[in-house]
Amino acid sequence: MPDRGWHNDLAAGAIAAIVSLPVCVASGLLAFSPLGPSYAAAGVAAGLCGAIVSCAVSALFATSSFVVTTSRVSEALLLGSLATALLAIPAVASDRNFVIVAIFCCVIVAGLWQMIFGFAGVAKIIKFTPHPVLVGFLNGVAVLVVVSQLKPYFQIEPATSHLALLERPMMFGLCIGTAALMLGFPAAARRLAASWSLPKVPPVIAAFAGGAAAFYLLRAADARLDLGSTIGDLRLTFRSPLNMVTDVDGWGHVTQVGWSIVSTSAVLAIVATLDSLMAFRAAQNVADIAVSPVRDLVGQGIGNCAAGFAGGIAGAVSPSSSMAAYRAGGRTRLVPITCALLLLAASVLAPQAVAAIPSVVLAGVLLATGVLLFDPGTFAIVRGVRHADSLTGRRRSLYDFCVILIVMCITVFYSMVAGVVTGVVLAGMIFIINMSRPVIGRVFLGQEIHSKRIRPARDVEILRETGAQRAVLLLNGVLFFGNAEDLSTKVRELFQQADAVALDMRGVSDLDVSGANILSNLASKTRARKKFLLFCGVPEPLYAMVKGVLPKGAAADASIHRDLDSALEWMEEMSLQLHAEQRDRAAVLDLRDIDFLSGLTAEEIDRLGELLTKREFAAGDVICREGEEGDRMWLLANGSVSIRLISADGRTNLRIASLSRGTTIGEMALVEQARRSATIVADEPVVCYELLRAGYARLLTERPAIATKLLANLSRELARRLRRTSEDLRSRT
Repeated sequence: MPDRGWHNDLAAGAIAAIVSLPVCVASGLLAFSPLGPSYAAAGVAAGLCGAIVSCAVSALFATSSFVVTTSRVSEALLLGSLATALLAIPAVASDRNFVIVAIFCCVIVAGLWQMIFGFAGVAKIIKFTPHPVLVGFLNGVAVLVVVSQLKPYFQIEPATSHLALLERPMMFGLCIGTAALMLGFPAAARRLAASWSLPKVPPVIAAFAGGAAAFYLLRAADARLDLGSTIGDLRLTFRSPLNMVTDVDGWGHVTQVGWSIVSTSAVLAIVATLDSLMAFRAAQNVADIAVSPVRDLVGQGIGNCAAGFAGGIAGAVSPSSSMAAYRAGGRTRLVPITCALLLLAASVLAPQAVAAIPSVVLAGVLLATGVLLFDPGTFAIVRGVRHADSLTGRRRSLYDFCVILIVMCITVFYSMVAGVVTGVVLAGMIFIINMSRPVIGRVFLGQEIHSKRIRPARDVEILRETGAQRAVLLLNGVLFFGNAEDLSTKVRELFQQADAVALDMRGVSDLDVSGANILSNLASKTRARKKFLLFCGVPEPLYAMVKGVLPKGAAADASIHRDLDSALEWMEEMSLQLHAEQRDRAAVLDLRDIDFLSGLTAEEIDRLGELLTKREFAAGDVICREGEEGDRMWLLANGSVSIRLISADGRTNLRIASLSRGTTIGEMALVEQARRSATIVADEPVVCYELLRAGYARLLTERPAIATKLLANLSRELARRLRRTSEDLRSRT
């Protein structure tokens, strides 16, 4: 069968174009909205032109992938704020054509900034922006978008100073209805999919089609209804700003407002870079694509420069269009190129169809987009401030909320430029305070660090040989977007030879949402590769967040261990199970297979066996208690036990070691004729051989050769345990 990869890319490009069209049109309308309704068609043309050019050009220069660059609401709102600021300057307020030129110049300079960011490696710095700063800015943008779409329908009554709805209730209702359809469609589609097999329709397409259908049905039912106008005459001209300014006075105006253009372009470049980096991360999460930060960011910059020269607004990678393309089977740069060509075809061959789009429907799409931009995690942070389980958790939530509120308020009540500048300053301060050390402290392989469980010599040998299949990372400091990606890279490197990796989080003081998202992706990728990612020593305030990155149910509980020793023990047991063919396969070990009896002849083992009693204990049974008479010892033939120190009031229950089958317990108290120094509890069903003090005394008198060999073996075992304890202390300090 021939390779149909390019067919899939073409189909995915068509899907991406359908998803992108409403957002491109709405973004252009938003960028040009300060110029007035008569410039709606020019704004739509700029939105489409920017999407077409930036999508195609960035696809040619960036790494080949299915990601799609289109006009975005965040960037459009910044350009709209520039237009508003320029219209407030008397010298240029009357020249709408010049304001449009300034917008295109801003896009060109922003593209140059992005190219500089790429070559200078600034993307590696920008990705370190703390999550609360990003949330504050995005929430501010969300509020501005929502207000910009609702403001035309309300006014302040001069007599009472009350907010009142204008006399356009049908238009307002259609706007709200379109937004509600876009917001509620995913949940409704899931309920319908449970009963019928329906194709997946992106919410923006459902809202766009439903709103347009309602508009024309209502107009057909009653032509007198005030539903607003359509976009109007659309001409996609690809006009260069260099050709739009033809006189000296015009270029003089450009120099007068140069600082506004340059400052806004820098902020536009930062916002577009952040949007693209987060979208690239989302694409990596689903497809594990290769991303080159320098090449991809330079490609985005070249695309935006070209868009500005062609008379279009700025673009950035669109998560919704890219994910729609990926689900349709798209994988290469043919996807965005096809998307750009189809948008061009729609604009040139069917301009009447685009011109017939109702403005109120686009307003509804923008309204819903604004609502979706608002980070729902903000409400969880507010709940954390009010209902945190600990003082540390409340302090962290309050800190995050204050940062979000500061950036959001400055963005909304002053300007987006000031909001970004404030965010950059706060990000720098937070970075200096919290991010001063790398998150990965030390890395150990299995032969360098081991659990406190005492095992027979053969199991110890197997674990030493398979040490590279287990790894431990000791983490320190704050785990956030920037260093969490480094952690993810390191874990993936370790998984090239390891089967299990444990993250010791005792030293982690905080974990932000971006870091948690990266860990979630890492956990899912690990599970897909049939590897094991464990978390241990998780601080209580971070436990819920860490558990949230893991699969639901019992798998999440099995992946989180109370301390490093239990995680090491779990990994060691997993390694031993994977190499079960090298171990004794008997369910219950015979006396001849127990290390403590090595060196004894078969006859001597038989004589010793006459003095032993086979005992069984259920999981949780106490085999002996601290302070009891040490009148017996046990040889473990199956199962494992824990050695615990328990306080007199029972409140302290510290597990200091564990022993597996093939080892002995209680031998020291028996030899010393002393009382028990710890409590021994069965971790699972245990089968063992019990030797009483009376039996040991008979060995000393009747079988001194056997007793001598047992004492020699005991000395060897104690020396081995002491050496392992020394190695363990050395590796953990």
